[in-house]
Amino acid sequence: MSIKTLGKWMAVVMIVAMGIWFNAKFVNINPKQIREWIMSFGIFAPMMYIGLLIIRPFLLLPASVFAVSGGLAFGPLLGSIYCFVGAAGGAFLSFTLAYKIGANFNRISVKLKTLRMILHKNSFFYILYLRLAPIHFDTVSYAAGIFKVKPLPFLAATSIGIIPGTIILNILGSSLLSGDIMAIIITLLIYLLFITVPLLLRKKMMELFQ
Repeated sequence: MSIKTLGKWMAVVMIVAMGIWFNAKFVNINPKQIREWIMSFGIFAPMMYIGLLIIRPFLLLPASVFAVSGGLAFGPLLGSIYCFVGAAGGAFLSFTLAYKIGANFNRISVKLKTLRMILHKNSFFYILYLRLAPIHFDTVSYAAGIFKVKPLPFLAATSIGIIPGTIILNILGSSLLSGDIMAIIITLLIYLLFITVPLLLRKKMMELFQ
């Protein structure tokens, strides 16, 4: 193993260790706690929120909790905008890290090589589907980077795919702040429908991407 490769993996280990420490220190973190912390920065609150979302993938923190906190802090419109910018930035940053480290596909199994070929064939559509489906957000980013998906299709599919979920979760956060029970129930039902449809139509969608 070269010094350069060793250095890359040491950086990854340090980032993971930092994420584990952060989770241990701020365990049971919730949207209201995030909102209070963000708003304590006053006029710099939006900047801090976006920055936190960008580094969130490296801290092993749940994306949905931070999306809801955006609605709590800034309302459904501005919360969605800030959340979109931060989430897209964080996804591309984690993708880039995984892309740079990458995997040597001369040494991996045939199944993984096949998966890589499938992702490369219709990368935009597959990444878009994965963003719409209820699949761990950061796993998609890291996997896309490791499998060397082209950056432009990844960024385009991610940007489009996160819009519905971002808006829904920010509306939910805003509804929680206002205490509107009916709005909360309706938003939750829409969100459940949104994440269920891609699973129900999985085979049909995959056939279209072939």
